[in-house]
Amino acid sequence: SMKTWIEYTSEDGKLLSGCWEATPGTYHVTYDAWEFVHLIEGEIVITPDGETSYTVGAGDAFVVEANFAGTWEIKEKVLKHFVIKT
Repeated sequence: SMKTWIEYTSEDGKLLSGCWEATPGTYHVTYDAWEFVHLIEGEIVITPDGETSYTVGAGDAFVVEANFAGTWEIKEKVLKHFVIKT
């Protein structure tokens, strides 16, 4: 399961931030926008389509580029803070 809290949206709607929580599981995702992530808790194995996977854990910060496509495998319950720019 997943839950999202939006904490801020710019007046033009092109920037937003909030928190996202998810329980273990695997899903394929395609990003239309750039996203900065600070992982507060949990562990995720991220595998871009056709590329090598990498693991992120609590305390890590990373960027997901616009047009990213791949699999997120949530190993442990995740809580992340995010900023998305469209």
